[in-house]
Amino acid sequence: MPRLQEIERGAPYSLTFRLGHIIFTYDPDARMRKGLDKQPVALESMVRVGKAVKVSEPDAAFRALVHQQLGQKQTFQFQKAQLTNWLDVGSEWEVSWKMFPLYGGLAEGPEQIPVLVDSQGALIPHDRYLIDSIPLLLPKPEIDPEQNPRYRKTERPRIWPCAKLKLEAADIRPEKRLDSDEIEKRARQAFDDMIDRLHEVSKAESFQFRFVNLQRARLPWSLNSEGQIEYLHVWAVNFQEVRTEKLKTPPELFTVWVKEDGTVADLGPIDERDRN
Repeated sequence: MPRLQEIERGAPYSLTFRLGHIIFTYDPDARMRKGLDKQPVALESMVRVGKAVKVSEPDAAFRALVHQQLGQKQTFQFQKAQLTNWLDVGSEWEVSWKMFPLYGGLAEGPEQIPVLVDSQGALIPHDRYLIDSIPLLLPKPEIDPEQNPRYRKTERPRIWPCAKLKLEAADIRPEKRLDSDEIEKRARQAFDDMIDRLHEVSKAESFQFRFVNLQRARLPWSLNSEGQIEYLHVWAVNFQEVRTEKLKTPPELFTVWVKEDGTVADLGPIDERDRN
């Protein structure tokens, strides 16, 4: 997978993590627009740390989402809570929870889950993005005879087609729901446009994909007033690379995520050469 900051550029490093196909982060600009990033307040006006920890504890919906994305049950243990400002003022609590497999084994996700709680004791929800990406090899670069051999790149560079779809609470009950044929049509069009750009910009004419299928996925999202889990539904439209030669590993699926109202994930390549 590409680095998280390459998928969600500008996201705060310490507050961003990935679980399966979902990135959790906080957008500083969005927090300011929502009035959540207010001026620091006196410490005596801040909600007490005990309440902040209690509010930030992962609920049943978040736990169900984690279990689904990682394929195994996890448990959470409180680690620490700290103010985002120092000295005699504060604005938010940053609470960290350690996550590890309930029945033992190696942890597949992040070691710590950061959660923000505002000065009044209200949970600040994460921004959530559904993502998918697969690695592709670009043609081997031609050697420049005038370039110092120590700095030549002789290996084939990689590129990652990446899909990113922002999820919001309103998606639980969208105003309209498109049928599967229209969902597939929109996903195919967006995917074909991305592949055309790959062929044009990256000179990657060898990249060919075939449509595989589409599936409806159900994501645990939140708890309703009765304490029951509410689910968000999205469509997974899957494509697979067509290879001309047999390799040891089978080609991976690339998923174009589409909301029920027809909103298609943002598609674009992340080029290894862009890192230099």
